[in-house]
Amino acid sequence: MHRTPPTRRLPVVLVAASVIAGTAGISPAHAAERCKVSSKTIDNPAYSGPWPDNWDFTVKACVTESGANIRHWATITWDLPEASTHQGTIFHTTGTNAEVTAMITEGGIAVTRRTDLAQRLNKAKDGSITPASYSSHWPHRHRLFTDVILFLDWKGDGKGPQKIHFDPSPTLPGSAR
Repeated sequence: MHRTPPTRRLPVVLVAASVIAGTAGISPAHAAERCKVSSKTIDNPAYSGPWPDNWDFTVKACVTESGANIRHWATITWDLPEASTHQGTIFHTTGTNAEVTAMITEGGIAVTRRTDLAQRLNKAKDGSITPASYSSHWPHRHRLFTDVILFLDWKGDGKGPQKIHFDPSPTLPGSAR
């Protein structure tokens, strides 16, 4: 039996590890991710009782570039106030959602995804959601970022959805675009 010296096996092991890592979905070294986290405290206009009624929302808006592929995504987290400890209908289902939008810095919307939030928020539990992200190929002349807006339609306040803007992700680096 012919044995390969250890110095010859090492490169084969590294190549095999690289192939396995690539198929496992590990990002290549040239992937650039830019995120911005912002938080807002939102008052429930339909509640005027004795307990605190402010909801705390935190949004992490991100844009990731890997080669010609651009991925837009966000994570939305919320903490309930003491006044919202019982499951029920706090939000209307038709007007309570999150919009994650791919924006072009020179102006214009590239793609918008809307995700329903009412069912999750009405469960009266702290939580988070990462709406479905999307990836696309964009011409190199465009610089892109991710914008996030929450629409909260409070039941019992007599108004339509409240539009809440969060900080967008940073744009992709100029050298990459």
